[in-house]
This record gives sequence, structure tokens and C-alpha cells, in this order.
Amino acid sequence: MVKGKNDVTLIADALKGGMEGKPWQTRAKSVGLTQKLLARLLGHAENTVSRQLRGHWDSGIPKHVRTMILGWELMTPEQREQWVRLADEDGE
Repeated sequence: MVKGKNDVTLIADALKGGMEGKPWQTRAKSVGLTQKLLARLLGHAENTVSRQLRGHWDSGIPKHVRTMILGWELMTPEQREQWVRLADEDGE
């Protein structure tokens, strides 16, 4: 964490990086979070994640999917690797 910045400020900074207002599918893809990996992390089928990212349901894109993408945007590559490893270990 950056000294002197809280989580809300970090998220706001991430949004200022040109991602605000972009479709969530584009945001995920631009930071290397594929639908396949997102499905693996969320424990959903890939076709379910595809529908979620396209806002297939009237309720829009689920908050947990948006939160996962936001978290991925904020993480370093090392943190992402660790998260994937821990998520995979948890599923065994």
C-alpha cells in the first residue's frame, strides 16, 4: 500500500487511469484478466462469466464480478500470481 493513501484513494486513482466508464469486459481484458481466469477465480462457468460481463441479467453486472476486476486492477503482477495460487490451493 502506498504510504499516506487509503483504499478509497487507491481505487479512485485506479479509476482515473482511463478505465472509468469503460465496459467491465474491456477493463478486465486490458489488465490481463481473461474470462477463463475470472471464471476460475469466481468458481463460475466461463459462459456464466461471459453473460455477467455483458450485463445479461436485468440487475446488471454482479457486484462481486466488478469488485474482482477492481481488485485485479490494483494488484501488482506478483500479488495477482499469489492470489491465483491461493485460490487454486483453496479449491483442492
